[in-house]
Amino acid sequence: MDKPYVSERFDLDDIRRIRDYHSERHTAMTHAEIIADIHDGAADLMKEIISRPNRKPIVILSSTRRTVIDPPSP
Repeated sequence: MDKPYVSERFDLDDIRRIRDYHSERHTAMTHAEIIADIHDGAADLMKEIISRPNRKPIVILSSTRRTVIDPPSP
């Protein structure tokens, strides 16, 4: 399956496409492989966050908590 298209608006349909993409990818993986895949993706995201010139904290909101990630200094 190809990576899903993500619109500039990043709306609910984009989130569903991403969720479906990952669900289909993970069906053939073991639990350990899924965890490793998630960790690899998180490492890639952290590299991108660190490389940004505007190093503002990133706020992640969920229904139960608010997480703030302060990008480390280079």
